[in-house]
Amino acid sequence: MLVTNNYKKALKEFDRTLRINPNHISTLVRRGQIYQLMLRYEDALKDFDRVIELDPNFTEALAIRGETYRLMQKYEEALQDFNRAIALNPNFDWALASRGQTYQSMERYEEALKDFNRAIKINSNLDWVLAGRGQTYQLMQCYKQALKDFDRAIKLNPGNAWALAGRGETYRLMQRYKQALKDFDCALEFNPNYAWALMTRGEVYLMLKRYNAALADFNRAIELEPNNDWCLYVRALAYQTLKQPEKARSDFAGAVKLAKERYKEDFQDWQNTFNLALYYLAVDYAPTAEQLYRYALSQSASLQHIQEAIRDLDDFLTIFPNHIQGRSLRQLLQSALTQ
Repeated sequence: MLVTNNYKKALKEFDRTLRINPNHISTLVRRGQIYQLMLRYEDALKDFDRVIELDPNFTEALAIRGETYRLMQKYEEALQDFNRAIALNPNFDWALASRGQTYQSMERYEEALKDFNRAIKINSNLDWVLAGRGQTYQLMQCYKQALKDFDRAIKLNPGNAWALAGRGETYRLMQRYKQALKDFDCALEFNPNYAWALMTRGEVYLMLKRYNAALADFNRAIELEPNNDWCLYVRALAYQTLKQPEKARSDFAGAVKLAKERYKEDFQDWQNTFNLALYYLAVDYAPTAEQLYRYALSQSASLQHIQEAIRDLDDFLTIFPNHIQGRSLRQLLQSALTQ
């Protein structure tokens, strides 16, 4: 609330300045940044558009507008702005790293690495850039390189909750669960409302059969993000293991409903499609699950999404090792990797 009030106070001051001089560039930039922090992206874009109209070669404004587009998941527009900013200033480390994050979101990992490498060569002390490269390596399943980058980032900034959680996720994917827990614990000490870290620590607890601890983390994460379908799904798994079938059914139904809505909006969001298939499998709608898996495979879902779906099935089968349909569908996905 205090932060929100500070933003509102700042906006009033900027509005007052701009009434006197509507073309005051630095004030427009600062107001745009506040709008961006408030997630008012369209308002932010209007201010950055105006700044760039007044000064087409203002590299910082181009880069910040690119970042706004990135946050809006408008990646092509983001790339255009980052490209212009970097052409004007090839040593603009922040723009290079942000373009790297954009490429990462687009699953263009080799291009992301090139940008992170350039940014780190210019300034090797940017912990968030090292963590960004670490995340790219993690997505490429290059876990040793990922750990090296996260280690460096955390050494530079021990309070970087995002880097700690990223290293924790890497350890989780390597099934080094005790080390994963330590990192998630540290990340949550620095940011107790980090919903993703809570949810993922809960998943580690599930693998360790610490179901009540998992449930506590999922409950807290859902308080923070009530429309997170994956969190509803993993909480349902916890309820199922704790012999609370009614609560499990309710959460499974909620996860299916949210994922179905997203599927209707974009049936080529492969992560969501694979998630929805898994949710149907969990509620014993195996034919529907298989139909969704086969559809994603027939439409050339990316290798990364198939591998993630296999890992999610592996976790499901760790909890329910005798699930025959789960094993069959895992074999289906695995065979797609070898074709």
